[in-house]
Amino acid sequence: MNRWDQKGIPHKGWECEDVIDLRGDDAAEDTAYAVCEMCGNERIRFVHRMAHPDGMSLGVGCVCAEKMTDDYEGPRRRETHLRNRATRRARWLRRKWRISKSGNPFLNIDGKNIGVHRSKFGGWGYHIDSTLSRASFATQSEAKLALFDALFPKV
Repeated sequence: MNRWDQKGIPHKGWECEDVIDLRGDDAAEDTAYAVCEMCGNERIRFVHRMAHPDGMSLGVGCVCAEKMTDDYEGPRRRETHLRNRATRRARWLRRKWRISKSGNPFLNIDGKNIGVHRSKFGGWGYHIDSTLSRASFATQSEAKLALFDALFPKV
């Protein structure tokens, strides 16, 4: 369904509220794609949640988001940020982690000492410099991924 041709559907004045990666953080390569609710033609992985002052909201692809906001840089920049973050997160566990004197995996990134460690309650935690995570994780991999999410939020 192509809403660009429908009367009563505003073409301009939209604002992007959020961009969602349908692949998610833990999904495999086979992604369930969405259909752009504005043009109806695209298979989209990144859904730009658009809102209009008249109360209407739509999930659209990057090209339609650009036209609807009259911003031809912002939507692509947000989508690129999410795509790059997903790629970095997918490689995060395969990085070469160093081992501390106490036997815990760690990295030094951007002047920060980060790592994961066994918590005193039996699970795993992480640290960024001297700040310890409050949550406990069942596995070392879960703690490493939570550490990644703390360092590189989706924004």
